[in-house]
Amino acid sequence: MSNSLLTTVIGSFPKPNYLPIEDWFDAARNEGAMNAERVTENFTKYKENKKESDEHLFIKAAKEVIDLQIDCGINIPTDGEVRRENYVHYHCRYLDGFDFKELERRIFRDGAYDSHLPAIRKKIEHHNVGYAAKDYLSSQKLSSVPIKFTLPGPLTIMDTTADCYYEDRPKLNKDLADTINKEILKLVDVGCRYIQVDEPLFARQVDDASSFGMEGIERCFHQVPKEVTKVIHMCCGYPDHLDDEDYKKADPNSYHQLASEVDELNIDQVSIEDAHCHNNLELLEKFEKKSVIFGAIAIASSRIETEDEIINRINTALNHIDRDRLVIAPDCGLGLLTPELAEAKLRIMCSAVKKV
Repeated sequence: MSNSLLTTVIGSFPKPNYLPIEDWFDAARNEGAMNAERVTENFTKYKENKKESDEHLFIKAAKEVIDLQIDCGINIPTDGEVRRENYVHYHCRYLDGFDFKELERRIFRDGAYDSHLPAIRKKIEHHNVGYAAKDYLSSQKLSSVPIKFTLPGPLTIMDTTADCYYEDRPKLNKDLADTINKEILKLVDVGCRYIQVDEPLFARQVDDASSFGMEGIERCFHQVPKEVTKVIHMCCGYPDHLDDEDYKKADPNSYHQLASEVDELNIDQVSIEDAHCHNNLELLEKFEKKSVIFGAIAIASSRIETEDEIINRINTALNHIDRDRLVIAPDCGLGLLTPELAEAKLRIMCSAVKKV
C-alpha cells in the first residue's frame, strides 16, 4: 500500500473560455479586478436565455478539469465549479427570498470590495431541492475516482449578499444552514462521499463564528452519516487580482482562536491556508480529532513554488500532526490563476507530495 499523503483541491478552477458564463475570477483576469456586479447581472441574463445546447459545454469543461487534476496526481478532485458564476450566489439562486434583479450596494470583506449584491427581501426557504445532487451526478459520471462537492457556508453567504429583511444574523444563519443541509442530504442520497462547506468568513468574523457560526456548520451536516467525509474550508480570502501584494487577508491567528471549537464539530476534515500565511505550525497540534487539509501552494501568486520548499514545509507540518491526518491541497480555489499556472502549481505540489 502506498504511504503517500492524500491530495485534494478546494473547489474552483479557471473556466475554459468556451463556456457561456464568466465568474468573478474571469473578471479579475480580464479587467484587473473582480467585478461582482457585472458577473451577477450577466449570469442573471444567461439564466433567462440559456440554451439546451450549452449543457454539452459544461460537461466538456468538467471532464477537462477533472481529468487534468487526476493526471496531475490529485486523489480527490472537484468539478472545478464550472457551472457557477461563483460558489455563493449559485446556491442562492435556488432559494426563495433572494432578489437578483434589484441589487444593493454594500462594502464587504473588511472593505476589500465595494459592490452591488443580491438582496434578501423575505424569509429564506428552499423548496426546489436537488441542484447539487444533479450537478454532482453529472460530474461524477466523468470521473474515474470519487469527486468532492463544495457548497457555501451560511456566514459566507451572509457576507456576499445584502440582508434587507432579517436584521438578525443568528436567525439568518440558521435558515441558510437549513437550505445547505437539504442539498447535502440529497448529495448523500445519490452517493456523494466527500462534501465540503466553505466558511472563509470564520477567519474574518471570529466572534460570529464562535457565537453562532459553529452551530450553523452543525446544522449543515445534520444527519449526514459517518461514511461521508465532511469538510469545512476556512481560508483567509481572495485578493482583487493576482499578485496583489497590498491585499488585507484575514488574520491567520483566527485559526488558533477557533481551533478548539472546530475540533469539536461533527466534521472530519478542516481545510486551512499555509502557503500564503506560513502559520505557526503548533496550530496543527490543536486539531487533535480532525484531519487537516494543508494549503501547500499559494493561489493568489503567479510565482510557482519549488518542489523543495513544498517538501520542507510538509515535513515540518508532520512534526505536529500524524501522517494519516494530513491532506495536501492548494490554499484555496485555483480560479484566480490562469489555466497554465493552475496546472503547473498542481503538478509541482503533487510531485513534492510523492517525495515526502
